[in-house]
Amino acid sequence: MRGAWIFDQGGPDLATAFRVTRRLHEERTPYQHLEVYENPTFGRMLVLDGAVQTTELEEFVYHEMLVHPALLTHPSPRRVLIIGGGDGGALEEALKHPLERAVMVEIDEAVVRASRAYLSTICQDAFDDPRAQLVIGDGIAFVAGGGDSFDVVLVDSTDPQGPSLGLYSPDFYKQVAARLAPEGVLAVQSGSPLYQRDLLAAVRRHLRAVFPHVRTCLATVVAYPGGLWSFTLASRGRDPAALSAEEIARRTQDLGLRYYGPLVHGGAFHLPPYLRDQLGEG
Repeated sequence: MRGAWIFDQGGPDLATAFRVTRRLHEERTPYQHLEVYENPTFGRMLVLDGAVQTTELEEFVYHEMLVHPALLTHPSPRRVLIIGGGDGGALEEALKHPLERAVMVEIDEAVVRASRAYLSTICQDAFDDPRAQLVIGDGIAFVAGGGDSFDVVLVDSTDPQGPSLGLYSPDFYKQVAARLAPEGVLAVQSGSPLYQRDLLAAVRRHLRAVFPHVRTCLATVVAYPGGLWSFTLASRGRDPAALSAEEIARRTQDLGLRYYGPLVHGGAFHLPPYLRDQLGEG
């Protein structure tokens, strides 16, 4: 496949093209079409139903921004639940913190298997960490089933289609809130603020019906169509945007992070005027 191109169509009017030199893996799982490619710039890439999910080159940007603002918003997280995230990147980032337990619920076992085989630079040894528990199952059913509470819940999902559709519903957010401890925090990937504005607005609206603090931050993820991506946090305790630079620096100084930090946190939560206007916060 040297010189072949794949296209990730983010919307009806937008697509991103990648030259791929080799397809390392392909299978049709019970849930989706799974592929792993190599690209000269981005390295190995996980592709689900034609959409790029993560790449070796810049996975740290997405995973650090999904995980660390949420874990730092909680004053002392000990129990974390990850819904989705089969590539293991969110789990690997979460385990950099002094957690007691990190439960990951992934509906498609094939994604975990392929990621461990071909994308070990992303998950590293996270699945073998004694604090990690992998559950192959439906994240919506897991949350609704009740049980132990969690300090932080991270939803690392694909866009709202197929098995991920229910992860964006008001009922799901209510069920997550019921599983959170008193100062609990939820973080979700909320799509492109450019061509998925309706999705971002709906996520924020649904979360605000349940949580006292809802904040959106931005990061540049070049591999995703449009390049600019959003993450939305909902907190039962502290306001995620109110964390001090001093606390962020203290709690991340030994984590070896490559993107997220005190200055990035401050800038990421200050939404540009056009987006504030579109979200009704002008």
